Amino acid sequence: MKNIAITAGGDSGEYKISLMSAKAVSDNLDKTKYNAFIIFIRNGKWIYKTDNNKDIEVDKNDFSICIDNKKIYFDCVFNAIHGTPGENGKLQGYFDLLNIPYTSCNLVTSAITFNKNFCNKIVSSLGYQTAKSILLYKDEKINIEKITSEISLPCFVKPNNGGSSICTSKVNKKEELEGAIKLAFNQDTEVLVEEFINGREITCGIIKTKTESIVLPLTEIVSKNEFFDYEAKYNEDFAEEITPAPIPEDVEIDCKCISSDLYSKLNCKGIVRFDYIYSDNALYFLEVNTIPGFSEKSIIPKQVKAYGMPIKKLYSMAIEDAILKK
Repeated sequence: MKNIAITAGGDSGEYKISLMSAKAVSDNLDKTKYNAFIIFIRNGKWIYKTDNNKDIEVDKNDFSICIDNKKIYFDCVFNAIHGTPGENGKLQGYFDLLNIPYTSCNLVTSAITFNKNFCNKIVSSLGYQTAKSILLYKDEKINIEKITSEISLPCFVKPNNGGSSICTSKVNKKEELEGAIKLAFNQDTEVLVEEFINGREITCGIIKTKTESIVLPLTEIVSKNEFFDYEAKYNEDFAEEITPAPIPEDVEIDCKCISSDLYSKLNCKGIVRFDYIYSDNALYFLEVNTIPGFSEKSIIPKQVKAYGMPIKKLYSMAIEDAILKK
């Protein structure tokens, strides 16, 4: 039996979503192979809660816990933290120093892909289409005229480092732009103003191991709100997620091929999801989620179900591959 730490929580607005992901992973791990321990991380406090709800602090010197005077070490970490510090490379660097295997992308890939501006530039350099955008910094003066001269309306304003569309706005009028930028700066010190591309949102999940490569069925996201915002992502009443996506076969093949290539070129590891807008017979890259949602309502588990594979097997693949590669 291998001891698996499932990291949960984090310091971003996705804290509660991460807790749901971690619980779903714990519930669906193969109990004949793994002992699961959810490690809650929040504001520098790392704890494991026992069955009787006792808090046990993690020894950060070696990432271990002590239960009944017995030291427990972990064979692998299943990273289920969306946002900082689990998705932006910080935890990955820590685990690398301790030589502990983990299921997500490495430090460099996590840091680069979490930064939407850097990630878009790399994806664009690989020959794939991305939306035009401008990066703003909190300590710089905001020039609304300059922004609107380069990015046409409507547009999106979003934190450059963040997820779940938290503090993200769709701006239709020039006078709404300044307020949207201020809102995004509440979440991050960098803000991306990005052109709006009218089309259909498509997402593709992938896992590659040393022995197997699985590209999951695509999902089309149809939001009942103006865009796929936080409410639509986590309330089924406000969005429809259709798996498999009802799109032409050639588009499906193209999307899967692009995703597979980006997975390799960006040096991704574990379970990853790529998001696109399909518009005018072209696919525009939106972002890559290196720690996608794992709860029952999340897209990846739905894609795995449509693929016909038990979610338990997917999680085992991620864990065993992480251990093998380390």
